[in-house]
Amino acid sequence: MTDEVLTGSRRISLVRPRLDAKPWGGTALRQFGMDIADEEMIGEALVTANDAVITGGFGAGTTLGEIIADDPGHRLGELGLSIVGGRALFPLLVKLIDANQDLSIQVHPNDQQAAPLDRLGKTEAWVILDSRSDGRLYLGLQNPDDLAGFAAAAGLLDGSSASHLRSIPAAKGSVWLLPAGTIHALGAGVLVYEIQQPSDMTFRLDDWGRVDAFGNPREMHHEAGLAVARPDFQPSAIGSVRIESAGTDREVLVACRYFALERWDWHVAEGELLPESAAPQVLTVLEHSLEVGGFSLNTGESAVIWPGNGPVMLNSDNAIVLRGWIPDASDTCATGTSE
Repeated sequence: MTDEVLTGSRRISLVRPRLDAKPWGGTALRQFGMDIADEEMIGEALVTANDAVITGGFGAGTTLGEIIADDPGHRLGELGLSIVGGRALFPLLVKLIDANQDLSIQVHPNDQQAAPLDRLGKTEAWVILDSRSDGRLYLGLQNPDDLAGFAAAAGLLDGSSASHLRSIPAAKGSVWLLPAGTIHALGAGVLVYEIQQPSDMTFRLDDWGRVDAFGNPREMHHEAGLAVARPDFQPSAIGSVRIESAGTDREVLVACRYFALERWDWHVAEGELLPESAAPQVLTVLEHSLEVGGFSLNTGESAVIWPGNGPVMLNSDNAIVLRGWIPDASDTCATGTSE
């Protein structure tokens, strides 16, 4: 590839997610256009994994990782490179998650704790897209002073450690920021949009007694997980901040040093200019259809907007879209809890 500045449609890549089977997954992501067979247990659609395939626009037929490896500085910009510590990684990992069953109780390290393994930490945010009436979120310890009691229960490997966690109804539309160090789990029956640092550093602490076909439990990481756990982290739902716009309801849902997330809800036929960014952005359509710089995105489809010159026009009359980007912000996440 050349080093030309990406302009117009050459700043836009349509992406096809990688689908990951999980023991807790199901088929609910079909509603976002994912091709899932009846017998499959798909837990995650990794929209912007490095191996996500570009299906149209700039770099069609390659992957996000290949586009970035060709020229990380140009593709990610200085801001994007800073978020991934100079690595050739797409800096925003967006996922759609089908928690058909309870996910493991887990915790993630921060950047400093992951650095000895040459990895990034994992701060993440959830938008609850849908939930059964009994759907729950497990977010932090009920008693921050009882990490030892939680650890003892987790050692039983039967899910009893969940009784030590704050169990919160998974209200549709609620938004949660989970700084690295938060002990957490998604409960069964919850559908989630997640945006996070591009990291798979997960320390499992308990998995509800689940075993594989041979009767073996999944690998646990008690020592490493408890070492990075922050029992004082007890996330609360985040209130949005509205942005004035004529034909579109716009709300900033969450912002921290690693990512920011905005919801766009069109209620009349209206064109909107996408704000420029010095790093890649991700647009994901949750409902209906959106025109992005001459490309059409339908429900469940996503596009990457690469940094470059000139604005990109968005057009719709009824779409609901999530926009992820990297803000030029402080080192403190929107909860007011720093790493």
